[in-house]
Amino acid sequence: MNNTSEFILGLDGGGTKTLARLINLTTEMQWQVSAGASSLSNDYSQALASVTDACRQLFAQASCQPEQVSTVFGLAGAGDKQLIAKLERDLPFDFADLQIVSDAKTSLYGANAGQPVAVVALGTGSVGMRMDHNGAEKMIGGWGFCIGDEGGGAKLGYLAVQKLLLEMDTNGVAKSVLSLYVASQIGYSRQSILQWLAMAKPADYAKLAPHIFTLRDSCVLALEVLTAHANMIEKLIKRTCGSSELPLVLMGGLAEPSHVLLSTTYRNLIMPSKGNSLDGACLLAKQLCSPAATN
Repeated sequence: MNNTSEFILGLDGGGTKTLARLINLTTEMQWQVSAGASSLSNDYSQALASVTDACRQLFAQASCQPEQVSTVFGLAGAGDKQLIAKLERDLPFDFADLQIVSDAKTSLYGANAGQPVAVVALGTGSVGMRMDHNGAEKMIGGWGFCIGDEGGGAKLGYLAVQKLLLEMDTNGVAKSVLSLYVASQIGYSRQSILQWLAMAKPADYAKLAPHIFTLRDSCVLALEVLTAHANMIEKLIKRTCGSSELPLVLMGGLAEPSHVLLSTTYRNLIMPSKGNSLDGACLLAKQLCSPAATN
């Protein structure tokens, strides 16, 4: 553990994009950049490339070396220790300190400035996490697209694609407003749709999500999909909070559009976030280089 780092670097990486921030601890100057997707479990090679790109951009802008930097990465898929170890080996940097944690943990620390809280993060995927008054942390969900991620953008897009496939089976063509939109993105014919499905990654499904929210009032099928999406979020909230009475924060790119879909009971539980996952990564990085400052 290094107490003399001159910089801290926080990085927040998910299935769609990566954000990274470098801070000079003496001058408090900050640099922030973005890069491509960096979900370890969805596409490891892409994740390595995106993280490397973001770090190199920051080092160039600040004219510093990795050896001067204490770093925390909050990455989707970082619940897998083997993937963390592989990334640590493959990174072309020798940081003063490096800690790789899940983006759920960085969201947890960003949501309430490191204080006890329950967080449900909705991005390409979804995950819940809570930190109780004793500092104990627990993750809920975060199992990945194939078996979980309910309430995330990829699963919302997945539900919409299912509606299109059902219409294709029933009518031979897309008819609803929702399915016509999805078809415009992935193909109108069985052949083109099959080709898209064979290549599609979670981020590709997630790209469909933003427009689905705009169709809520104009398409019954879109409303059905969004209602299912909201029900999934409410179940994740319930599991995340458990029997605790912790403050609840909804975070991530889909937090705002999803909030209005929730029942009044759940909307009333949610408080504004004090920060985001990137803020949490920076907070943890500062603790990493100054362990005495923790808590």
